Amino acid sequence: MNIKTILSKPIPVVWYRFVQLIKLKIYTKTNFWYKIEDKVHKKIANTKSPWKEKSGFFSESFSASDIPESLQTIAIDGAKDIMDGKISVFDVSYNFTTPFRWNTDWRADYTWENNYFKTYSFYEQQKTKEYDVKFPWELSRLSFLIPVARAYQIEEKKHQLAYLHEILTDWKTNNSIAYSVNWYAMEVSVRTINLIQLREILLETPDTDTTITILNEILVLHGIFLWRNIEFTDIRGNHYSANLTALLLIGKVFKALYPEANAWYNYALKKIEKECHLQFIEDGVNFEKSIPYHRLVVEFYLISFLVMQRSGVKVSNDTLVKLKKACEFTRDYTKPNLLTPIIGDNDSASVFQNDEVMLNDHTNMLQLASLFFDDGSLNITTKKHYSVFEIFGTEPVKSYKHVKSNEFQSSFYKKGGFVIVKNKQNYFIADIGEVGMKGRGGHGHNDLFSFELMCGQTDIIIDAGCYTYTGDLALKTKMKSTAYHNGLLVDGEEIAPMIGNWGISNVAAPFDVAVENTDSRVTISGKHSGYNRLADPVIHERTFEIQKNDFKLICTDTITCKMTHEIQRHLHFSGNVNLEVNRNGVFATCKGVQYVITTDNSTELKVEDFILSYNYGSKIISKKLTLHSKITGVSTLHFSIEKLHLNE
Repeated sequence: MNIKTILSKPIPVVWYRFVQLIKLKIYTKTNFWYKIEDKVHKKIANTKSPWKEKSGFFSESFSASDIPESLQTIAIDGAKDIMDGKISVFDVSYNFTTPFRWNTDWRADYTWENNYFKTYSFYEQQKTKEYDVKFPWELSRLSFLIPVARAYQIEEKKHQLAYLHEILTDWKTNNSIAYSVNWYAMEVSVRTINLIQLREILLETPDTDTTITILNEILVLHGIFLWRNIEFTDIRGNHYSANLTALLLIGKVFKALYPEANAWYNYALKKIEKECHLQFIEDGVNFEKSIPYHRLVVEFYLISFLVMQRSGVKVSNDTLVKLKKACEFTRDYTKPNLLTPIIGDNDSASVFQNDEVMLNDHTNMLQLASLFFDDGSLNITTKKHYSVFEIFGTEPVKSYKHVKSNEFQSSFYKKGGFVIVKNKQNYFIADIGEVGMKGRGGHGHNDLFSFELMCGQTDIIIDAGCYTYTGDLALKTKMKSTAYHNGLLVDGEEIAPMIGNWGISNVAAPFDVAVENTDSRVTISGKHSGYNRLADPVIHERTFEIQKNDFKLICTDTITCKMTHEIQRHLHFSGNVNLEVNRNGVFATCKGVQYVITTDNSTELKVEDFILSYNYGSKIISKKLTLHSKITGVSTLHFSIEKLHLNE
């Protein structure tokens, strides 16, 4: 955050960040970072035996010998692949050789030379190569070490432990505190949570004292850095939540060894419940309006409150109710195929990445929540995840409950701004809320009244996703735009103007939103004010009707204005859908099943390509249908999507 941005904040935030910046300047001038690294090394090295205080994150009753054989095999096989250099980053497997180039985007062969962390700038407009700092950051989160530690816990093979020690030593050697691209507060926070998990495993495994010692050293340095770089501002998001969780864990572990850790722990305890209430809206939806980030932040608070309770710290009932609502939203937005829509930004982040699930599968987090809250309705999979055994122990997992409803469900998150309709085969979700982060945008997109549609457990209409952040700023902005979502565009104007790299102006406010659920259909309607700013103000009203018997979708758009306007409606199709346009409409074929899209007669249809991203850093070319219309005065447009039966 630069001086100009800081000065735009409220006085308490300005003062906090000003003092933080001044202290950081003093640290660099006095060589604080070099000195503290040496001081911590000597303190940890001079401890007679490795510090083995636990965090409370993992269950005391967990035993690797009780893990089902199938999960043990997965862990062992996964560890072998990792030690052979096959490491998954954003659900894509890459081949690495040691020593790792920790500060390099290997895809573009671009390196950020080691410098003071405040000197880096990642938002270059013109690049000769599409390098992206998220890739070395993700590798440096070190989550890939956890399967190797699990394998060592099961097999106790020396080369597995040697690998862990080698990688940790190499990372520390090449990433001096505050002097590499990997010292960024969010990255430090997530890496801390991963390393705490790693440490919990090694504490229950023989002959690990030397490796635990280097882990202790790395973790104390992480606490020292994070304490001086807390991402505090007026409207705080997932970064601050990550900071609090990391400070809580690392403070809990080291407060009796390293005196400053008491301050880390007490700060997190003081702030964390209040922050949970600020970051989750009344009905449990995360206020950043991104479903992938919703999962990540739920993970942070689940970990924090579990550790607090196990440490004898009471978590208020109101806070637990709020977090449970957040978990219920996760359950409700999960599709029948157990994957999730990608609404808003998606950097594929999670701190439970080693459960053999896709990054867009949130069921492992829900399984943790079901045991935390003792509520089987949150557990919607029969699969037992490795992390659940580690965190809750063997006995609770043996008797855990699994509830999966096949009934027709309609969920209206009025405050959070989502409507979800689904049964065991079909699924619909619409964004009917503000842009997110209290009107600032952040990780939200220009997707008001956009939707996703699944039929027969197959995605038909989807969100285009989020391919990159800093790798291609123009593409990042494009994928946040109105035209890249399944909404309506007037005169080529955004629903709400974009601001800088992350912001979206708070002009597209939804109103008159209503949901009606009858025996035969669910009807969702609402208006928004995004186009009131035009010379001829336009009010857009969209109505979705989902018929319960066959999940036919009818979408009606009413445009209230006085003059002539160009209207575009966009439908983005999943990558496995083929489109054919003829006189009778548009036919979409997927897995041998046909769907027909019909529109009003005044609409011109055009099939175009678009970039579809299922995970951060991955993209394919898919097809979109653009519906062009010219209207004058109050007008009504419509389209419908339904499965085509053989006799039609």
